[in-house]
Amino acid sequence: MITHVRRVHDDERPPAMPKVSEAHRDARRRQILDAARAVFAEKGFVRASTGDIVARSRLSSGAIYSYFPSKDHLVRAVCEDTIDRALDHVTSPNLSASPERVHGSGDGREHARLMAQIWGEAAVSPSLAEQVRRHLATAHEKAAGLIRDERTGHGLSGDPHATGAANVLLALLTGYTLRLAMGDEANPDAYVRAIHTLIKTP
Repeated sequence: MITHVRRVHDDERPPAMPKVSEAHRDARRRQILDAARAVFAEKGFVRASTGDIVARSRLSSGAIYSYFPSKDHLVRAVCEDTIDRALDHVTSPNLSASPERVHGSGDGREHARLMAQIWGEAAVSPSLAEQVRRHLATAHEKAAGLIRDERTGHGLSGDPHATGAANVLLALLTGYTLRLAMGDEANPDAYVRAIHTLIKTP
């Protein structure tokens, strides 16, 4: 018995599923991270649930899990994202204005609450502690370079002052961020003046 196979023409094929662009994936991932940041800042890493993040993001749970398989993956991603933002605050030009950037950014208090939680979690999580140490080392190196350049531009010696000044700068910003996280209306002006003096001291 001979059977005939009919060729399916292109116009008879079911439409292909549209490809998801990299830009779309990045935007969706950012949407999820922003929702997770807000929830973790409000409830903390322990009390927050994936359901809270689903509700805040207005996406389905399947969409969340397609990017982050578990809450732990979300926590790690938010930690890295938050530390990267902190690094941007510390290593942008005009170091003296770092507290103003933290305080004046749209998510300043949220960022501070997340950083406080990250430091607390890093105290009991070796893997997170290692991640924080790596970012701090990068922040210190970049801050020291910026301080060195700024001092040289004002006719001051760069080293070894820049290395020590970078340590003090990071400590000042850590303290400022913790006060902000606890609801203290810390005035950034005093910190700005202290950092300015620190950088320009002969």
